[in-house]
Amino acid sequence: MRLGGLLAFLMAALGAAAPARPAPQPADQHPAALVGHYDGHQMEMGAELLLRADGRFQYGVAYGALDEEAEGTWLAEGGQVLLTSDKVTPPRFVFLGQKPAPAGVLTLSVEAPRGMSLQYFDAAIRLAKGGDAGRQLTDDGLTVPFAAGDPPVKVQLFLPMFEQKSDVIAIDPAKGYWLSFRFEPNDLGKADFRGEALAIDKGDLLLQRFGRTIRFHRDGDGSGG
Repeated sequence: MRLGGLLAFLMAALGAAAPARPAPQPADQHPAALVGHYDGHQMEMGAELLLRADGRFQYGVAYGALDEEAEGTWLAEGGQVLLTSDKVTPPRFVFLGQKPAPAGVLTLSVEAPRGMSLQYFDAAIRLAKGGDAGRQLTDDGLTVPFAAGDPPVKVQLFLPMFEQKSDVIAIDPAKGYWLSFRFEPNDLGKADFRGEALAIDKGDLLLQRFGRTIRFHRDGDGSGG
């Protein structure tokens, strides 16, 4: 979701009728003083947060090539706002197996959804003598030469922008050094908050995300729909 879509997604909710939901939490868990629309825009980042009076929230961030959104329930506890997402099916890496590769070469191939560049992925490669040979994939995957006396023994794939990683795969040299993976995005781009804590600072809400602090400032009349 780009920034324009992110804004539309959140602002439309301000006037939308709330759908049927389970019984709301007690009113003191989502106090009126916190209900409203929050703007978290900062350099290189667009961010929005909506806390509704019925205990529901909506959130969205556009940060470089990354778009993230979430909706679910919120409550106030211990001087913090806690966000819990609706059910999310997380992305996953599937290891498809090994086969022979040219002598002295480790080859990694990844099946990804159409339009998703393999350059978003990184590989961590552990060598027999303890060294690392990790690097970014290209759109053709990754080919890494290695010395006969220091072959790769473990591989792990990463999608850093979404903080996703595969299991660590132990390489069986008898099967070969061509390893194949498939990336299944599922609900990629939906944040799976589980009691995610936002500190309350002079009316602003502070979220630690992507290695930085997002400061959400309440704007408008504070209406939460």
